[in-house]
Amino acid sequence: MIELKNATKIYNYKTPKELTALKDVNIRIEKGNFVLLKGPSGSGKSTLLSLIAGFTHPTFGRVVVKGEDISKLPDRFLSLFRRQNIGFIFQKFNLLDDLTLYDNLILPLIPDSIEYKELKSRAEKLLKDFSIYDKRDVLVGKLSGGQQQRAAIARALINYPDIILADEPTANLDSKLVYELFDILKKLKSEGKTIVVATHDERFEGLKEIDEIFTVKEGHVFNAADSD
Repeated sequence: MIELKNATKIYNYKTPKELTALKDVNIRIEKGNFVLLKGPSGSGKSTLLSLIAGFTHPTFGRVVVKGEDISKLPDRFLSLFRRQNIGFIFQKFNLLDDLTLYDNLILPLIPDSIEYKELKSRAEKLLKDFSIYDKRDVLVGKLSGGQQQRAAIARALINYPDIILADEPTANLDSKLVYELFDILKKLKSEGKTIVVATHDERFEGLKEIDEIFTVKEGHVFNAADSD
């Protein structure tokens, strides 16, 4: 499902501000697995997710997702690939406060020229699934933290992705909301989704649904069992 081959990411390459965020990363994530990327802030976890999502290109090496080498795809093709295959849950939700909950959900699909009837059907199903249907016409900025969290996850699922990526998804949540998130992720795994979570939250490691843990440290990535 996801494979990185000798992937290196260097920001500001060949400039005085050159910074190596990841170096010679080789990992493989199987379809339907729930994987953790653990490590402190600045270790390279977010960069690794960005490579998988196609938000950034590797400086060297390859990134293969669902059999497609996305390493050198032009941005317009990457955007299409991402919309068709990947749902991304951002740490700070990245919702638009001055749009309604409903409009936030359908926004990612508008470039695909999907009929409005289909947009409405998908959005309303997710709003009901996440128990926020009664908030559909409320501006996102007026929603509670838990409602915004559910909205962010619903938006990530609106394109029916096979892959769910989450960057520090518990960073802004209280304990009750953290365990609500865990329940949602467990359900997504039971539906066959491939899930990759970057986190330094040790509570994730207690989930029996976790298939594999990678440790990210100073730009290097290890299987957690091998890094102990």
